[in-house]
Amino acid sequence: MKKAAGFVFSVGIIIALFIFNSSNAAASGFALVEQSGKGLGEAFAGGRTDTEDASSLFYNPAAMAFMKKNSVGASFSVIDVSLKFKDKGSHTVTGAPLTGGNGGDGGTLGLIPNLYFVHELMDQIKVGLSINAPFGLATKYAEDWKGRYHGVETDLMVIGISPSVAVEVLPELLSLGGSLNIEYADAKLTNAIDFGTILMAGGTTPQTMDGFADLTGDDWAVGYTLGLLCTVTPDTRIGISYRSKVDHELSGDVDFDVPATARGMLNAIGMADYFVDTHATAKLKLPESLSAGIYQRIGESFALMGDVSWTNWRRFRDLVVDFDSGQADSATEEYWEDSMAYRLGVNYFASPQLTIRAGTAYDEGAVKTEYRTPRIPDNDRIWLTLGLGYAFTDDLRIDLGYAHIFINDSNSRLTNEPAAGYLIGEYESSIDIFSVEGSLFF
Repeated sequence: MKKAAGFVFSVGIIIALFIFNSSNAAASGFALVEQSGKGLGEAFAGGRTDTEDASSLFYNPAAMAFMKKNSVGASFSVIDVSLKFKDKGSHTVTGAPLTGGNGGDGGTLGLIPNLYFVHELMDQIKVGLSINAPFGLATKYAEDWKGRYHGVETDLMVIGISPSVAVEVLPELLSLGGSLNIEYADAKLTNAIDFGTILMAGGTTPQTMDGFADLTGDDWAVGYTLGLLCTVTPDTRIGISYRSKVDHELSGDVDFDVPATARGMLNAIGMADYFVDTHATAKLKLPESLSAGIYQRIGESFALMGDVSWTNWRRFRDLVVDFDSGQADSATEEYWEDSMAYRLGVNYFASPQLTIRAGTAYDEGAVKTEYRTPRIPDNDRIWLTLGLGYAFTDDLRIDLGYAHIFINDSNSRLTNEPAAGYLIGEYESSIDIFSVEGSLFF
């Protein structure tokens, strides 16, 4: 037990060093399913039914009821996102072309650390604890690019701390489990402001008087996960899990950089309390999801896994910032749609020590063309994954995974914010993920 405690402490220190690193969403919207090095190799098709890996705490807490040993595990996933915009006629309200370049590569390199712990409390009852990042997003473009009025930097990190419990309701047949998801959300949003357009009635010209806005905020909130796992036969398992919505109200500050000429004009027209540094709040609605998975062992050498998930992204209707100053609320329309994800994985047990994995997935995007902002240019994507696991001893296993994600080119036709210009073009993007996981059993 001392050995396990020391391992937990060491990994906890590592996670504390990296937990606030920017992350990039690889699933639809800004959800992060990259919670396991083992799972990545099989495109996360087995998360709902995995009774060997502690990372199943995230996907289905009921699965830990059938785990044979106590365990602790840690994984690190590196997500490399390429995100490039191609302009196709972006212009201001006057019809003049938006100035600036295409923003460079708006994708970033992100790190997702995870920690899991499973312990048998008593016969047929196990408890667990996980620390992970269920949602995250990071994009960053050049400050003078064409879409600067819609977004320059976006950085969202959600950290989840989840105590869990699972019970074998019917020994070796059926288990039920649940987690309390205590979440911390931290966000930063920046963009340029075209005072030339905002003050055009006073004789100014669009794009001749740029300012800047920097919004930061954070919040704690609570949700839950429920799950069940049914062992139909020794070779067949079915798992179902539900993750609840979580409503955050981010509280922080917004800092404005306003040109002196624009400030004078604002004061002259009775808008002295507009675009001033102030406290602000913004509601962030994280969606619920429902998932089901199946595991089927085929002989001594193979296992197949399938998984289907629904996410209620319709909850993300708009992003409203409420200023404590006299300035009117800032509202960005989103109008996202529900999305489905379909996953398939295979394990080949090459030897008692070595497992080779492969997987694929189809993940639907949640964003419509007319609401696709540069902050989250989401679209349908296809996963191809490979992985392997090696058990050095009965108590120590290392898993590696790699995924390449092909994302459909994403058209953008943002015309609902005239003061920010009409951003018209196409995003080309792809994602590479590398993951490593270590598991200790005791």
